[in-house]
This record gives sequence, C-alpha cells and structure tokens, in this order.
Amino acid sequence: MIDPKRSHSTFPRLILFSVALASLMTFSGCDLIVPTQALPPTATATTTTSPTPTTDWFPATPTPTLLLLPSPTPQPTREGALEGLTELLVEDSFTDDSLWQTPQGASGNVAFGVQNLTLAVARPSTQLFSLSEHETPENFALEITLQTSICEQDDQSGIVFWHQSNNDFYRLLINCAGEIRLDLVQNGQNYVLHDWEQAAQMQVAAPAVNRLTLWVYQGRFQLFINDVFQFEEGIAADRSGKLGLFARTISGDAMTVRFCDLKIYRVELN
Repeated sequence: MIDPKRSHSTFPRLILFSVALASLMTFSGCDLIVPTQALPPTATATTTTSPTPTTDWFPATPTPTLLLLPSPTPQPTREGALEGLTELLVEDSFTDDSLWQTPQGASGNVAFGVQNLTLAVARPSTQLFSLSEHETPENFALEITLQTSICEQDDQSGIVFWHQSNNDFYRLLINCAGEIRLDLVQNGQNYVLHDWEQAAQMQVAAPAVNRLTLWVYQGRFQLFINDVFQFEEGIAADRSGKLGLFARTISGDAMTVRFCDLKIYRVELN
C-alpha cells in the first residue's frame, strides 16, 4: 500500500517517471545509462491490460527445501565456450513486439525500447512479468544482458524458465545488492533450490550491466555472470516450457531494468 504521506507529490512524480521511461527506451541495446538521480514511484494513465493481475508470482516458501540432486564442487571461472552448444534456437534483439507480453497499468509498464525490453515498476512491493513465445527445451543454454537503471538494494529482477503455468516454473532471482537465488514454483508452492548468496564479479546497484548465462543439461543447472561461474544445482531432467522476465520492488518505490541480446542454444553432449 502506498504511504498516504506521498500522495501529494503524485503529479510531479508522474512527469518525472514518464520522461525517464521515454529516455530509456530511446537508447539501443543495453548501453550503460547513468541517471542524474533515482526517480520516485509514479502511476501511469495507461489502461491495465495484464491478463492475470491476481497471479501470485512469489508464493510463500514452505519450511522444507526441495532436494533433487547433490551439487558438485563449483568451478571458479568459465573457460572458453560453453560445453555442448549446438543449434542456435533463438536470437532475439527485442524488435518483434509479438514475441513478448507487454502489460501496462498504474503499477508500471513493460514496453519495447530500441532492441531491448524495458520493465519499469512504478510502485513499491509490486512485480511486473512478461511471458514470451520462446521455448526453453529440456537441455539448453541461455544468454541475456540485464541492465539495471533504477533500483534499491533488495529489489529483484530475473528470468523464469520452463514456465508451464502460472503455478509451475523455475525462476532465477537477482537483487540489486548483487545476490542470486534459484527457486522452483510448483503447484503454487515456492521451493528454494539455491538460497541467496553473493555473486562473484557482478556489477551491483544501479546503473549496472551484467551478462547472464544459464546452462542446463540432464538435471544440471549452472549459472555464469559476466563469464564467471556462480553455482551449480540439481533440477528436473525432463521438462520444457516458456521463457519469461520479471522485475519486483522490495525496498524501493520504483525500479527500471532492461533486457537485451537474447540467445538460446540447444545443448547436446556425447
């Protein structure tokens, strides 16, 4: 709920937020943008078009943690090309607006910029989610660039993969303090597979630009950030589903992130 003490400044904040969003969308790709100051939350006059406004994307986490496979000893860095990359399945420069959902409303907007998808959250304790037409197969490698322009320490963004329904998907979370986590949401319950830990050699806060790489093969999940290995975890070995992107305010009143340069490869090992 928005603090009533802030309500008197809604109109000027609306102007600032609209100008900031328009400016972000005019830049190409995920070039680093240094804002003059963090912008406050605002509402937008655009009519809400999100098809599932009541979806709980962050259900409460039960006490037990789901254990699937033991994690092998992490490798400190990624050396050379990712293992087993074969067919390039998806190369998305975010120029085809039919491939991603773009919900818009008072809580914020998802919109196409110049070769990027911008998620601009305009309220505290609010999440935006965009589901794509892209499939993440059973064995895949995914690379995408994340630029954070406005955020506070606990605010989160990330990637949803193997999305089969709004109650069944995997989710990689990254906060603006530079911490990472891997979850499974199944039957509306949230299971922490890899709890929050500090990422290695990641740009934090805002502005920041980071290249994310997910590598999945036969129940093994590996995460790299800026080509630096982060962790490996055991996950399911026989799933597929859609790809999605999200942003969520936790400690901040507003948040803006951009995603660009998406590639998805098929992974095959002999």
